[in-house]
Amino acid sequence: MTPPIVDRRDMLKLGGAAALTLLAPSVVAFTARASMIVLADPRYGESLIFAGGLERQGAKVVTLASDLGGTWFNGIAPQLLHGLQGVAGLTLESDLFILQRLAEGSGARTCYAGAHDWRCRSGVGHTLSGTIDLDPIAAALVNGKEDWAEGLGGALLAAKDGGRNERRLQLECTMPSGRGPRFFVSWLMRWTV
Repeated sequence: MTPPIVDRRDMLKLGGAAALTLLAPSVVAFTARASMIVLADPRYGESLIFAGGLERQGAKVVTLASDLGGTWFNGIAPQLLHGLQGVAGLTLESDLFILQRLAEGSGARTCYAGAHDWRCRSGVGHTLSGTIDLDPIAAALVNGKEDWAEGLGGALLAAKDGGRNERRLQLECTMPSGRGPRFFVSWLMRWTV
């Protein structure tokens, strides 16, 4: 009986199957350790309240530094190897823009963005858009009044995926602005497994 001849193609197939077998346990570990990071801008009380509310629900807080690249590469990117599923924040619009550019290479997508604008208004205008369920977020903002930032964080963490279609909502509320800027952006980026 002659031994079977194994060519290069068969060897690659066997190597691929062996690699998949070795990776299977890490896929299970990836989903078991899935997590959320919330970025907190220490300059603004609303951002800290937002982050504190998410931290009480199990999210890891990372302080937003003036060097956004350092925040990304030192605080967020290393967590991608440990099952990071999402990053949220209540920041300035410029911070979100830079973070989105940094996240693009890792496969993240912004599934929610909300603009909270007190400029030239007696109250606040909220413009919400995303592919997640926006109704609980809108309810948290309308009912939140002074506690809007904490309620927004809780609603965002609990938001269910709404599919592929983007939805938009506009709300007007009579909540006071804080001492910080009169325009914030809340957002959520997710990675799909």
